[in-house]
Amino acid sequence: MASNRRSMLLGDLAVLLVAFIWGATNVVIRDALGGITPFWFCALRFIIAAASVMLIFRHRAAAVSTHDKIAGTFTGAVFIMAYLVGAVGLLYTTAGNQSFIISTSVVFVPLAVWLITRRFPGWHVIIAVIMCTAGTAGLVLDGEFSVNFGDLLSAAAMLFVTVYILLVQKFVADTDPCGLACWQAFGGMVVAAAAALIFEPFPQHIPLKAWAAIIYAGTIAFALTLVLQTTAQKYTSSTHVAILLSTSGIFGSLLGIIFLGEPMTLRIFTASALIFAGIMIVEILPVIKERKRTPE
Repeated sequence: MASNRRSMLLGDLAVLLVAFIWGATNVVIRDALGGITPFWFCALRFIIAAASVMLIFRHRAAAVSTHDKIAGTFTGAVFIMAYLVGAVGLLYTTAGNQSFIISTSVVFVPLAVWLITRRFPGWHVIIAVIMCTAGTAGLVLDGEFSVNFGDLLSAAAMLFVTVYILLVQKFVADTDPCGLACWQAFGGMVVAAAAALIFEPFPQHIPLKAWAAIIYAGTIAFALTLVLQTTAQKYTSSTHVAILLSTSGIFGSLLGIIFLGEPMTLRIFTASALIFAGIMIVEILPVIKERKRTPE
């Protein structure tokens, strides 16, 4: 039991690192994407990501079964659909609205697990989900929230994220996570490249600053995080993953305050505290209960 708990904690820490990298990515590349359309940015990013993971883990990618290769490719295709639908959604809604809508996967993942397994996740998880959702709303929503076509596309992106987390949880249990991550990157690359070729003209010139952002986003912000998250989900639950990924908003806000001089407001502080409290409930309460059940 202690060994399982330790493995879950390590998995949770890996997901937390993923959330940190995701939060840092917007700060790092915020002003670097001029001169390239969103679909081509995604396509080049995923081409670099797929090349990176296949180069490093090519033997493990080749060793997994045909079923796992197909499963990984399909899972990666689902993941990139969240990116592509979200990119179109941003043409019709605000970044704040979209960030909040997509982050509501923190609600839908445990609900989906509950419906599929018929096992109640526990009131501490429900409370943590509510706190993380409220905190995320406080971080990203500034002003009135109104529903439009972009919000509907953002909701579709959220569903793709939810399905992606559940698929990884399903497929990674009985296979090599690094090999599965390679085929996810391949599936994402195929769909992203196809969408770019169909819907956008090929970029004639990509500025050096944009190339730097693409390489960073493809290697650190996708290839590395893909391997980390897929491996982590072998040892932790999809509910934990959804809750922990909601901290990316905290990291993005804090790094913006530190490096971009953005103001620390009471709203940001309160929202971050709510998310942090939700994480603590999920991580610490089960340990306390376990210790009470275990005799000295």
